[in-house]
Order: sequence, then structure tokens, then C-alpha cells
Amino acid sequence: MMLLLEAGRVVPVSRLVAAAWNDEPPDSAEHQVRKTVAKLRSRIPHGPDIIVTDGPGYRADVDPDQLDLLCYQGLLRQSRVALEAGEPDRAAARLREALALWRGPVLSGSGGRVVDAASTALEEQRLTAAEQLYDLRIDAGEAAEITGELRALVDEHPLRETLRGRLMLALYHSGQQAAALDEFARTREHLADELGIDPGAELTGLHERILRQDPSLARPERAVVSRAPRRAREVPHALPFDVPDFSGRSAELEWVRDAAGKAQEGAPTVLALDGMGGGGKTALAIRAAHQLAEQYPDGSLFIDLHGFTPGQTPLSAFQAQGDLLAAAGVPSEELPTVPAGRAARWQSYMRGRRMLLVLDNAAASEQVRELIPASSDSLVLITSRPRLTGLDGAEWTSLGALPEPESHQILRNTLGAERVEREPVAARELLRLCGGLPLAVRIAAARLANRPQWTVQRLVERLRDHDRRLDELTSEGRGVAGALLLSYQSMPREQRTAFRLLGHHPGRYLDAEEAAALLDTDALAAEDVLEELVDVRLLEAREPGVYALHDLVRSFVQRVAQSQKAPEDAQAVRRLMDHYLVAAEHACDTLFPGRRTFKDADDKGRRPAGFDHKDKALQWLDQHRESLLAAVDAAYHEGLLWHAARLPRELGFHSSIRAYDASANAALETGVSASRQLGDRSLTRLNLMNLAMGKWRLGQLSEAVARLEEAVDLSRQMDDVHSEAECRARLGQACNSMGQLERALHLCQEANVRARELGFTRLDGSSLSTLSLVQVRLGLFDEAAASAERAVAIFDSIKEIQLSVDALSNLSQAIERLGRFEEALSWADAALERCQRMSMPSVLPLVLARRADVLASMGELDEAADSADHALAKATSSTDDIHRATVHLSVGRVRYAQGDLETAQAQQLLAHEIACRMELRYDEACALWGLGRTAEAQGDAQLARQHRSAADELFSLMKVPDNAR
Repeated sequence: MMLLLEAGRVVPVSRLVAAAWNDEPPDSAEHQVRKTVAKLRSRIPHGPDIIVTDGPGYRADVDPDQLDLLCYQGLLRQSRVALEAGEPDRAAARLREALALWRGPVLSGSGGRVVDAASTALEEQRLTAAEQLYDLRIDAGEAAEITGELRALVDEHPLRETLRGRLMLALYHSGQQAAALDEFARTREHLADELGIDPGAELTGLHERILRQDPSLARPERAVVSRAPRRAREVPHALPFDVPDFSGRSAELEWVRDAAGKAQEGAPTVLALDGMGGGGKTALAIRAAHQLAEQYPDGSLFIDLHGFTPGQTPLSAFQAQGDLLAAAGVPSEELPTVPAGRAARWQSYMRGRRMLLVLDNAAASEQVRELIPASSDSLVLITSRPRLTGLDGAEWTSLGALPEPESHQILRNTLGAERVEREPVAARELLRLCGGLPLAVRIAAARLANRPQWTVQRLVERLRDHDRRLDELTSEGRGVAGALLLSYQSMPREQRTAFRLLGHHPGRYLDAEEAAALLDTDALAAEDVLEELVDVRLLEAREPGVYALHDLVRSFVQRVAQSQKAPEDAQAVRRLMDHYLVAAEHACDTLFPGRRTFKDADDKGRRPAGFDHKDKALQWLDQHRESLLAAVDAAYHEGLLWHAARLPRELGFHSSIRAYDASANAALETGVSASRQLGDRSLTRLNLMNLAMGKWRLGQLSEAVARLEEAVDLSRQMDDVHSEAECRARLGQACNSMGQLERALHLCQEANVRARELGFTRLDGSSLSTLSLVQVRLGLFDEAAASAERAVAIFDSIKEIQLSVDALSNLSQAIERLGRFEEALSWADAALERCQRMSMPSVLPLVLARRADVLASMGELDEAADSADHALAKATSSTDDIHRATVHLSVGRVRYAQGDLETAQAQQLLAHEIACRMELRYDEACALWGLGRTAEAQGDAQLARQHRSAADELFSLMKVPDNAR
């Protein structure tokens, strides 16, 4: 039924659900709809061809001759064309054919709200068509023949004044003036009894003309419903001023134009635009209305419903109807003073008219429902902050942030292209700070236009102050903060409290679990709250379960949260930090099996969230990285020092995969500070060690060693043998990078022995892995291979992937030095596969370089070059520096083997510069050795000797034998 009512158009499943169950669909509603459609397809001939799945719903694909409704609507269109062509007889014939298709009330019975609305619309369309036919027959001299039909129809619809008017006119034209006047008296009595109102102006005017036998009644074009064009002065045009520098929203404008062009005849087209305050909804609606106004010959009306206007109560439907009628030229004395009467007068005015209505700034569906014409070819444009989901038959679109090019155009239109182009970087930053909100962009542009002495950069610097940004985006009492405040104040108290608590979230993106922690509820209840905030356009729904705060909304809610702090706010922040810590620890425990579990008295009663797979754990850390980084600072400033000391560890572990050490190290510095303030030596040691490894990955080796040595001292003071062994192993790793190979060998061996004694499996493997690399550099290739093989076996036993990548790479290097190239390549390929599986940007360049070295040793120079180039590209985009010299060395070796000496030399020089800057002595020596070899090939014997002499000196200091150089 619903598909046939809208034949040829897609009916969303949600609309079918609403038609079947009104406001209380069961959980299985969508499933039942799809099941019913499947049954229909199987039971009707050619069912799959007739009921077509299309996008979000279904479409009935039928020909006009298969459906009475389509035939009926087609005949109505033909009638209109005939009238416009001045052929009344043909128009009347088409109307007769159309009305002859009716067999009785359409969709009668208890069909539900949606079906009832469709039934009412079709009945209104039928009555309008009948009135048009009666006008044509009266004009044709057939008044006496239709009085019986008209009286029967009036008895069915006693409150329809337009039908009464046709009956009075038919009686008058058939010589029954007294009967016509008596009909008016009966109408006045009936309206007074039923609605407490008098007949409308049109019916009263007709009564007066019949009473005095006005000659104009003999002229068909002066009948109650005239088909002649109205005079221009009678057509209301009440649209506001169209902003001349309107920019952007081309897609939304096209959507409005397309929807208006596809309007069904005889029914209003209702289009709703929703979005957060300041999003440009009104400007868009007015621009669209001006562009479409000529298509609506009966005029255009605009009304501000004051749904979100400072200091004003939203208009009721009763008030709005009065204002619209007044704007249309209806005298105030003719406006009924009771709601039912005024509603009837409004619908009577709109009936048969083709108008454009703009209902701006609506607060709720109830406010606009009674303003929509029941039977009209009108276009209704509605703007609102919340989505008006209660409007049946409305199509809507949401206005998000303006794309940068469109925001940029507003700036250019206001300031002039020359001023904007003088500061392109500052202009882009200004638009970013405005968040694509048209109101913010216009205010910023206006401030600059009024201050020609200001540079764009000056306003940018003022906007960068997070606490002042909303104040800067205010002008003459109009601003972003005011627009958002109205949305906030319009919410119920419980919703305002929830929004305020969510303002303590440290990041822009939040999920239902984070909201649940802040609101002290479960995830489902929290998601309901989040969805309500999406409805009022204070949140954006990104993907299932993930939500975003617009930057300016975030500034606003944080200001609200700070200004209205209550004890429950502090509790909400603590709950969120508890949630972050539990989830992050469990995610890292899943990703890094075998790592030490950190116990503390505050751990009691906590239950970690579950991650049943490494991919899910890594995904959670990826999604929450920015929030976790911000949470460390938030916890520190809120005095939650224990959380500020514990969270950075998880960020350091995650960064070892994802390579964001600069920001992770900042969090770890905060963790060190929080630990010291707590007087917790164990936490201080932990944060110092993790900070040292972050600095190691950035090539800040001296700083890494200093923090590791402090961590070793703290471990000894606490008599914590586990921690001391772990710190000494990390110190060995740093010493290896600095070329202190004998010390590194001693530290790794000692750490490995202690790890096995303590049953510290993860440290057993990691110390062996580092030891194997040290042994390769010292020329102990058999021992290196054995150490690396043991490390790989240990990591595989605990399903540790990340550290196994390093161990496999080291094993490949040891096996290559033993001359077993095919085997070395297989280990390098295994390392590459695991590295790509975990998406480890910090290690990937090193693994690709390792593979290139093996291929070059095998003489597979083309493939080696591909791998080397790939390594170089990844190293360039990586934030980690510790492996960059190694990558340049590998590229240099491959280019040397290919005979490209100039490129080889350039790469070796880069490696040498990086190694000297970072104190990577082994890499420095290798770079010098490579430069010597390249200089010799270029015929510069003196330079070759200089480079080799310097390399030999460094190798000797590190006690690297000839076979390892």
C-alpha cells in the first residue's frame, strides 16, 4: 500500500516501519518489513520486477495504466495543462475522467498515523479537483445540473467553506437567490455551533454580492475561485533580504531545487534543513527561496518562529498562523480568535494556492505541523537546529561544516582577494579555527574588514587562545557563544547536566564507553544521551558508537563545565581516567604479552575491559590516542597524579608501534613529574625507562642514557631486581647504538641471565635480540644467530609479534654474514610480513633496508633497489630517527652495487651526518667506510684513504673486527 501510494519513488524502510507501527515499533520491525516484502514479491506476478530494492528502501516500479492513482494524477496534470492553454472544455473532461476513478474513501480504516495522513491528503486532492470541475461547469452554464451533487458533497464536508461557496454560486446561477442566501445563513449557524467562528472573508463577500445581485457574478473570471491570474498587487512577496555575498552550500541548494522539481501534484513539498546554530540554515533557505520564487505564482511568505531567539518565546502555531495570514494581506478583524478557527482559516487560505513558505528557526515538529498546507502544490522550507523527525512526509538534510574552499570564498568576498592572498597560510589557519561554521567565518571576516590595520595573522593569534576564542567570535551581540547558549538553555535540566559532564572529555571524539564513564551509567544509556545531543546538533555522529564535538562547541561546553563546576564533575573526571587506565592497560597487555603487570593499592576492585584479539586492542589504542594524550595533561591539572603517572606507560608502548614518540614523550615527562610529586619511586623508575626508550627512538641517545642510569639507580635503591634487569637491558640497547659495544655486550648478557633466573620471559627474549645485534657488530656471527633464534622462539611462545620483528631482522643479518643468503632473505621476509601485519611505521624502514641488503648480496640488484627506495620513502615519512642512518647506508650500498656512485655518495654523506649528530658511532664508521670505497671507485685515492683511515679508527675503538666492517 505505502509503495503504491508513492509509486516510482523510494520509500525508506524506516517510513514503512512508521506506517505499520506508528511510534512503538518492535525491535524486529525492520526485519518484519523486509520479510513481508519478500513474501509480496513471491506472491504477485513479476514481483521482483515490481518491488525493487533501491538504496535505503523499496520502490514500486509500475506503469501509469497499472495503477488508478497514477492515472488519476496524470489526468489532473492534463487538466492543468488544458486550463493554462485556455481550453476549459478539455480541462473539464479530464477532471471528470479523474474523479470517475474514485470508488469511495481511500485507505479507510485504522491504518495508523502515516496512512491516515496519506488518506487525508488524497481526499483533499479529490475535493480540490471536484471544486475545479464545479467552477468549470458553472462557467459553462451547467449550474442547475450540479446543485444536487454539490449539496451531497457539502453534507459530507459541512465545514469546507469553499464547497459552500460553490453551492451558493450554483444556486444563484440557477435562479435560486433565496436558497443561496439561506445556504449562507445555515453555514454561519453551523460554524458558530461547531467552531465558534464566523464564515471567512471570501464566503462573506460572496453572500454580500449575491444579496445585492452584483453584476460581477455574471463574469466567470470573478467566481469564488478564479482561474484568471491574480493581480500582482494581490500576491504576497515577503521573503527577507538575500545575502549578496552568499557562498557555498552548492550541494544543499541543488538538493532543494531537485526536491522541488520532483514534487507530487496536489500535495505540499516539505523540506527541512537542520544543523547547529550558526551553520547558515536561514541564509541557505532564503537563497533557495529567492531562486525558486518564480515557480510559485501565488506568492511567498517567511516567518521566524523564534525557536532559538534570545529573549523570545517560540511562536505557537496559533500565533504563526495569524502572522502568516497578516503577511498575506488578510485584515486582522477577519482572523478568528480561537485556535481551531484560525487553523481552518489558514488552511482555507492556502487551499488551491501554489506558494512558497519559509518557516525559519523552528523548535519542534509540533510548532510547524499545523502550518503545513493540507492540500496545496506549495513548497515549505523549514529550518531548525534539531532534526524534526516528527514531521511525516518531510525530506531533510543536515548542514555540517563548510568545506574550506567555500569558507575561503566568504573570506575573499568580505576582505577582497588581494588581502587574503597576502597571507595564505594565516587565512587557512583562520578558517580552521572557525571550524567551517559560517557564522564564525562571517564574524571573523567582519572584524578584519572593520580593522584594515590588522593582519589576518593577528586575529589568528587571538583566536588561538582557547579560553578567548568564543569571545573573539562575537560582534554586536551576535556570536557563536550566544547561538550555542540558546541551544544549551533550551534543553531539559538533565540533558544540560549530561552535556556539561561530557565537557570534561579531553578530546574531540568520544564513544559510548567514555560517555558512560563520565555520566556514571552503562554504555547503552550513555549512547541514548549522545544521540539526543546529536538530535539538537550539539554533537556530530561520525560512525556507529563514535561522536564528535565541533571545535567551537568543545570550547563552549568546556567553558560551561568550568563555570558550573560541582562535586559530581570531579567524580566524572576520575571515572573517565579510571576507564582510560583500565582499557589502555588491558589493550597493551593484549598487544605486548609477557610484559610486567604493574600492581598498586589503587588497583583493587578494578575490572579491565576485554580485548579478545590484538587487532581490536590496537584499534582501540589508535582511536583513543589523542584523547589519552590529552587525558594525561587533564589528570595532572586536576590533581589526579596517580592517573597522570600511570597512563603515559601505555602511550609509550603504543608509540613503539605507531611512532608518535614526540607527543608520547611529552606525556611521559608529565608522568615522571607526577610520579615524583607522589613520591613513588617505582612509578618514577617506570616512566624514566619508558621515556628513555622514546628518546632512543628519536635518536636522543645521551638523554636516553641519562634517564636509564637514573632508573637503574632507583631500581637498586628499591632492591627491585626485575626493574634493574629491565633497565640494564635497555641501557645495553642504547650503548649498542652509541657504539659502546663491549659495555652493551656485558649489559645484555647480564640482563639475560637475570631474566632467566627471574622467569621474566619477555625480557629474556628482548635481551637476546639486542645481544644478537651486538654480536653481529663484534663479528660473532654464529653466536649472534643462536641468540636471535632463541629470541624468536621465545617471542613466538608468548605470541609477541612486535619484538619478534627486530629478532627476525637481527637473525637475517647474522645468517647473511655467515653467507647463507637464501635463508637470510626468508628471515627478512618473515620480519617484513609481521611488520606489515602490525603496521609498525617506526620499524618498517629498517626491515625493508635489511631485505635490500640481502638482495644486494645475492646480486638481485633491481629488487634490492625497489626495497631500498621503499625503505627510504618510509624513513622520510617516519618520525623516528634512530634507524634513518641505517636506511641511508643500505640505499648507498645498493646504488654502489648498481654503479650509481653519485647517488651512493649522497646517501652515505646523509648517513654520516645523521650518525654524527646522534652519536651513532657504528653507523658513522660504516658511512666513512662506504665513502672511502665510493671515492676509490671514483678515482679519488687520497679521499678514499682519508675516509678509510677515519673508519678504521672508529672500528678499532669499538673493537669491531675486520670481518664485521
